[in-house]
Amino acid sequence: QLGAFPDQQGADAAWSRLSARFAYLAPLGKSIERGDKNGTAVYRLRVNTGSNGQAREICAKLIAARQSCYIAN
Repeated sequence: QLGAFPDQQGADAAWSRLSARFAYLAPLGKSIERGDKNGTAVYRLRVNTGSNGQAREICAKLIAARQSCYIAN
């Protein structure tokens, strides 16, 4: 997961920035899932990875580049 945003537009804008900055993200594609946190809607930006191992590898690259990342189950 690359972040949680108050609206869909924020998640889309973050994807545009991140997929341009980290070219290896773009071919994987994004997933935006609406969720709820303390009664408020949030839009979670996630990367479509093929496996948990691939998710961990990508997250490690992002963290090394000082970009936050979270492995969601």
